[in-house]
Amino acid sequence: MHGTPLDVLTRLVTLPERIVAGIMSGTSVDAIDVALLRLRGSGEGMELEVLHYRETLFSEEMQHRVFANMEVSSSNINDICLLHTAMAHVYADALRGTCAEAGMDVEQVHLIGMHGQTLRHLPDAVDLAGIPIRSTIQIGSAPTLATLLGVPVVSDFRAGDMVLGGQGAPLVPRVDWLLFRDMEEHRVILNIGGMSNITVLRAACTAADVVAFDTGPGNVMVDALMRRFHGREFDEDGMVARSGRVNPDLIGYMMQHAYFAQRPPKSTGREMFGEHYLSEYLALARDLGIGDPSEIIATAAECTVRSIRAAVLGQLPHDGRRRLFVAGGGARNRFFMDGLRMGLPGVEVERLDALGLPSDAREAVSFAVLANEWLMGNPGNMPSATGARREALLGSLALPA
Repeated sequence: MHGTPLDVLTRLVTLPERIVAGIMSGTSVDAIDVALLRLRGSGEGMELEVLHYRETLFSEEMQHRVFANMEVSSSNINDICLLHTAMAHVYADALRGTCAEAGMDVEQVHLIGMHGQTLRHLPDAVDLAGIPIRSTIQIGSAPTLATLLGVPVVSDFRAGDMVLGGQGAPLVPRVDWLLFRDMEEHRVILNIGGMSNITVLRAACTAADVVAFDTGPGNVMVDALMRRFHGREFDEDGMVARSGRVNPDLIGYMMQHAYFAQRPPKSTGREMFGEHYLSEYLALARDLGIGDPSEIIATAAECTVRSIRAAVLGQLPHDGRRRLFVAGGGARNRFFMDGLRMGLPGVEVERLDALGLPSDAREAVSFAVLANEWLMGNPGNMPSATGARREALLGSLALPA
């Protein structure tokens, strides 16, 4: 990059079209998602083409270190400091690999939207020195990434919403509304990652009509139990869950969690459904004499299905065509998909691919779009979803050194 920051921004804004990369790694900490987009315009007039999408697996060491530093009991300030910069290097390699696979040079990328790796998300105000603080931390040094690749990076998307009283999540509903709203049918966009979240797009909805929130755990419990009992990262196709029975006492305990009764706006993460909750869950399973891992995994998976189902039924109108589109790793889990189809009569359940976007790519695509919205001066949040006092420009720019 040459010239002043103003020169760089002027060039980017005046381009007739931009190649924008979106980089995302979620609470599952399984892989880095990178999407390459060709974007023309912005906002409701935006035209989008997905050029390429690629997943890059984390190394075992990176995954273990991230998991350890998500928990208060095992976090280490030296590790967090190192991970913040190391994550930028890992993201840079993932983008290089994606560009190579797409037959492109990194130099062709004009802008990067980097979500970063969430370590902690505290959306409810906590008193600190007499100041009510809402806070979140996504590691991944944007200046490091920008300099490694020679490409401007927009990051730190959540802070602007939180300082305005918002939850800082979910942020993808702005993109869902831009891309997927319909004049005649009611649509729900569901992402099942580490956590699950929905965006409700009622027919002919305006931006102010959009409802979106985290429904609760997605893959987080099942993945942790698969690692514990089987040494595998996830339950492929939901095979283990489908082989087990759902324990009525155990699922009853799970569904009594206070989060499920909380009204939106709301968001959650491993702070609520992480190692501490998993320990309580396993302790209760032992007290109930449940020793079959498949039963324990099936019951955890059923909690994901029931919490999503309750959220969807609580938000969808009863009339008109109703469709649920599923994205994220959980869209490949047959236990989840079959459970949703059986539990949502009158609602068509299919993968997001049916709308022309690869289901695995949804969040990486979203942060590329949000970076472009920042560049063009458009808001990135939806106060109806996050609870913020107003719409806000989300993100911070880092230029190559």
